[in-house]
This record gives sequence, C-alpha cells and structure tokens, in this order.
Amino acid sequence: MKLPRWSGLLLLVAVVGIGAGLAYEGMKPDPAPQVNYVLLDGSKHASAQAWPGKVMLVNFWATSCTTCVKEMPEVVATYRKYKDKGFDTLAVAMSYDPPAYVANYAETRGLPFGVAMDSTGEIARSFGKVQLTPT
Repeated sequence: MKLPRWSGLLLLVAVVGIGAGLAYEGMKPDPAPQVNYVLLDGSKHASAQAWPGKVMLVNFWATSCTTCVKEMPEVVATYRKYKDKGFDTLAVAMSYDPPAYVANYAETRGLPFGVAMDSTGEIARSFGKVQLTPT
C-alpha cells in the first residue's frame, strides 16, 4: 500500500498486532502506545482493543491549524481508499481546541473516521509529547 505524502503531516503509522497482511518495504513498524480515548459521540475506546491488526493513521490536529484544515480532505480520501484493506484513522484534536469547534468541524465535513478530543493532553504525551499540528 503506498500512502500519499502530505506537506505538513507527519505520517505516524503504527501496526498493532500481526494479521493485517500489510507489508512496508524497509520498515519495521513500532507498536503504538496503548491509549484510551473518547470519540465525539461519547463512546469510549482503548487502542489495545480497537487497533489490533490495523494500520492506523493517528492524526493530531486542530481547527485553528490552517495546514490541518487544508489537508483534511486528503486524510479523508486516504481513509476511504484504504479502509477496506485494514487501514483506519483516528483524528485527535489537541487539548487547546474548543470541543464545540471540533464537533462542528467533524459534523459539517462529515469526517468518516473517529475523532477524539485530547482534553488532558494524555494522548499527545503518549505519542512522544506531540505539541505541534499537524502531526
């Protein structure tokens, strides 16, 4: 699977578990950190249960980040193209992003993947102290 290169996005690919049948030349995937998160619909998830066997794009973004907003249609297109092949996406809104802005953005754009609020910053810390967007 060849994924597009986005200008401002650090593509964080984490393969959790074996069995997705996906291979990346020259890459030895690192396991993703185990995190718990709540999606905008209020459902609670844990990466340890939700991600095994998938290739995950964990996209740290903010509604105030113009590059994030500009690249989001490409993130959506990539998700739609590869979702049936074991690829999934989690958009993690940064702790400083107002929840109402995130919910409005996700709803008006019809984001087809999970969107989580990282209100405490714990998810960003788990992925290497992410502070800048997009990551």
